[in-house]
Amino acid sequence: MIYENHLLYLRNKINLIDQKLIKTFAKRQSIIKKIAIEKKHTSQPIRDVTREKLLLKQVTDLGEKLNLNIDFVKNIFKLIIEYSVSTQTKILEKKNNFSPSIFSFLGPKGSYSHIAVMNCKKKYKKIKEKTCSSFTEVVESVENKKSNFAILPIENTSSGSINEVYDLLKNTNLFIVGETYIPINHCLLAIPNTNLENIKKIYSHTQPFQQCSKFIKKFPDWKIRHTLSSADAIQHVAKIRKKNIAALGSEIGGKYHKLQVLLKNISNQKNNITRFLILGNNPINILEEKPIKTTLLFTFEKKTKSLLEILSILEEHNLIMTKLESRPIYDHPWEETFYMDILMKKKSSLTANILTKLHNITKSLKILGYYQNISSNINI
Repeated sequence: MIYENHLLYLRNKINLIDQKLIKTFAKRQSIIKKIAIEKKHTSQPIRDVTREKLLLKQVTDLGEKLNLNIDFVKNIFKLIIEYSVSTQTKILEKKNNFSPSIFSFLGPKGSYSHIAVMNCKKKYKKIKEKTCSSFTEVVESVENKKSNFAILPIENTSSGSINEVYDLLKNTNLFIVGETYIPINHCLLAIPNTNLENIKKIYSHTQPFQQCSKFIKKFPDWKIRHTLSSADAIQHVAKIRKKNIAALGSEIGGKYHKLQVLLKNISNQKNNITRFLILGNNPINILEEKPIKTTLLFTFEKKTKSLLEILSILEEHNLIMTKLESRPIYDHPWEETFYMDILMKKKSSLTANILTKLHNITKSLKILGYYQNISSNINI
């Protein structure tokens, strides 16, 4: 009986401590909500990696002094940090529902990037469009808080990777927050009542020329003129209004400027698809029960051995590599920057254990983003 009374006494003490813990967590959350509002006003990112590392060090150091298991303390506070990030994200998303999300893209309207922005309306209900004249300007618009999201083409099934965009990913602090896939239907566009045999000059961006190279070879006398985008080419042809010029671009872009479609589906590859990335200032909190893609950027010096080691780690943890791209480092030509896309199961992520293994192999490692495919019409 004495034993049972003492056990009850101890359990009651535990209950009182648990109640204090819950009340303390509630106070912490109320402060977190105030911090989220402050970050909204000052346009600061949700995550502060330096602050998170410092917090984990402080609590583990204190835990060690109090004879607590370090991993136990670290895991608890990692959960607390993630819950704080989730709380702040929800608050900012709720506030943003009252105002449109501004998307910067390579314009003008009617470009394939513009079509990709329109495809994002399925997820981002209110969208305001901001046209840019270069990929660099698209990224800088978000970095300078002039827009919320940037949309950039990263690869095409016909012409391959877009190197300029890969180089921009290396040098920006933006995060990948989503991706979308757009079917590319290149058309030959001209002003009404134009005949194909009268065409002498053709305008477009470098990518459409590459993707329609087989078609263009059939007309060796045509003069090729490059523009900043396919939509710029369409706009130029519509403005000049000559019956001996045409543009390579989208049918939607042609309709914007009342151009006639001379020919459709002239790409080298009939199932021609471009993958677009969506970039933002903050990483996103993924809630949907869908597979998650992670993009890593890393460098190392002994690439053959290291690549095999990385692939071995991915296989060990049942992670699927869907893309591997390399780009030269211009001031160190003997080294390369690697970009790797990893597909993971729903709501999973790269654990600290896996990241530690990857850090030990690589010279530098950066997570560009955890994200999902928001396209509903294409499943890739």
